[in-house]
Amino acid sequence: MKLTRIIILAQLAFLGICLCLSAPAWANLAANTQIINSATLSYNDGTGTKTATASVTVTVSLVPSAPNIVAGPAQTTSYSGSATLTDSYTVTGTANGPDTYNITAAVSGSTNTSGAAANPTAVPPTVSLGGTVTTAGSSATVIVVPSDGVANNNVNGIVVGATVVINGDVRTVTAVSDNASGTSTITLNAALSGGAPGTGVLVAEQKVITTTVTPGTITSSGTDVTVSDKVTIASATTSSVTATSGAVLNTFTSGVATLTKYVRNVSAASGTGTPYVYNSTNYFYSAGVTAKPGDVLEYVLVATNSSATGSVSASVVTDSLPTSYVAFTKGAYTGGTDVTYVNDSGAASYLTANGTGAANYSAPTLTVYIGTGATSSAGGTIPANKSVLVLYRATVNN
Repeated sequence: MKLTRIIILAQLAFLGICLCLSAPAWANLAANTQIINSATLSYNDGTGTKTATASVTVTVSLVPSAPNIVAGPAQTTSYSGSATLTDSYTVTGTANGPDTYNITAAVSGSTNTSGAAANPTAVPPTVSLGGTVTTAGSSATVIVVPSDGVANNNVNGIVVGATVVINGDVRTVTAVSDNASGTSTITLNAALSGGAPGTGVLVAEQKVITTTVTPGTITSSGTDVTVSDKVTIASATTSSVTATSGAVLNTFTSGVATLTKYVRNVSAASGTGTPYVYNSTNYFYSAGVTAKPGDVLEYVLVATNSSATGSVSASVVTDSLPTSYVAFTKGAYTGGTDVTYVNDSGAASYLTANGTGAANYSAPTLTVYIGTGATSSAGGTIPANKSVLVLYRATVNN
């Protein structure tokens, strides 16, 4: 058989160009893109013109690339041994296809503490990011990309509900049409601000990862604990491809409380030194008060959180009366109540010291659960730079 004519037709001529590109330029093609090159042989076998065809497929490889990481805002809470804070980091892929990244969290600095720690909250501590690259034919809401060789519910790891970034616009994927060959489409929840993207534009998945930060053990009460943490992300495909975030500052505020006690003789005023004045007319003293049998004494306990930033919690006042000399006076206040409580806003309330509320008297001890959120069995919170008061009366024994 005499071969009369051989014509080689390259249906995808850009194959040769692609094979000559340097490695970074591969990122302009989506990973898993099928580059199919077909050739045709035309010949005459003596009976007429015949043809024979042959093709070869080249699959574009993933080019691992470190994602972009944007650290979230600083966090603050009150210090306790069990306190935690959750930090956020926004991670955006830059690779031309899907990749999985290993997350490592670490404390990058701390003050007034020992044993502070930061750990990823994900278990296992990894994040997977999809990615692809646009091809011709996109609109502002329907993005055309190369198929990834498999017809399923995602294109290169991008699924319905995913967040993607295209030309700086952040959008949510509302639909995916995935074909085994040719092209697939990704539909967005809103049009891109710059209109339809051209060919070669990255479609990058974006996710938020978190870390849990613990304060460790405080070194000096009344001074805030600070813990800064960072995350490092490494490609599971190529471990040398890494990115490290900026630091997030975590502040665990610490309060320090003081208790002062004053007394006044309701029956016959006395006392020396600078008085503590309550309700403008009641003068209490820390020294110089005298009394005789039958006189009524009124005590005021002042619990103060002197910290500039941190609150104190689980606040409880207990006062042991010298019952050999005085007797706790019941019914001394409004409505026949036993104790006056003044909160950190200066509002007074009146308590019966029978154990059903925030106050209880069981001779010789008066117990009052104070602070915001106090109950009949647990103390509450006193904010920074605030005071609360407990007032009660006792009668000098005859």
